[in-house]
Amino acid sequence: MALDGLIRTLLFTLRARAEEHARPDAILTDPLAAAWYARLDPAPDARAALAAAYSPIFQVGTAVRARLYDRLTADFLASHPRGWVVELGAGLSTRYYRLGRPSTPWIELDLPPAIELRRTFETETAVHRCLPCSMLDPAWPARLPPHVPQDLLLLAEGVLFFLDPAEIRALFALLGRHFPGATVALDYLTPRFSPKARALFASVDAPMRWLVTDAAAELAALGLYVHDRQVVTHHFLPRWEALGFPRQHLLAGEGNVVIRGSIEAGVLR
Repeated sequence: MALDGLIRTLLFTLRARAEEHARPDAILTDPLAAAWYARLDPAPDARAALAAAYSPIFQVGTAVRARLYDRLTADFLASHPRGWVVELGAGLSTRYYRLGRPSTPWIELDLPPAIELRRTFETETAVHRCLPCSMLDPAWPARLPPHVPQDLLLLAEGVLFFLDPAEIRALFALLGRHFPGATVALDYLTPRFSPKARALFASVDAPMRWLVTDAAAELAALGLYVHDRQVVTHHFLPRWEALGFPRQHLLAGEGNVVIRGSIEAGVLR
């Protein structure tokens, strides 16, 4: 299957989790990612993109970030007996399986080519299903089952920084209209995130376009109330140090930040 531009990044994150699973000191276990990646036969352009932009630093960052999202999701479901999950830009996420196939409704939303690829690996059920749609399409919220927004967790792992600021505003205006009170987990990049990594992704037609300079003001302006934040490079420090990063450099940096927040109603229209 041909995957162009941004959609190819799902191969990057799947490879990173597959390689993590194979490590004796794995940050997370993901046998399904390993199995899915072993079955893939990427087209030449996708192989070239992987060769150009994939790196050990990306691999560790992806594994750490996935582990943070896993913890956050498990905590949400433990505290919300009727909780359910929508993964925005899901790609080939295997979180549903890593968390033991919870009985909560779980929806994987992504562009049609990504969902078409997902469906070659798994069979949907009444609980766990896919939605082939852009997260910017104003029609997708109406395709969800009846719900109470306070029981909803929206996940946007490693995806929003590929949108431009106007698209970010449009997305949060959409979320504010349909899901006031819902919990959202996302990660953003700051200008301190590696310029080299940004240049590499731009070179494979996946530029990182949303950088956050003043997180408190910019997220509040989107109608997002932040409950907590975690910096990716502040976790699993020995793995980062093994790549040559001094601990003080890691703890001082804030390039990729995962936040948990709630959506306020009517801030953006």
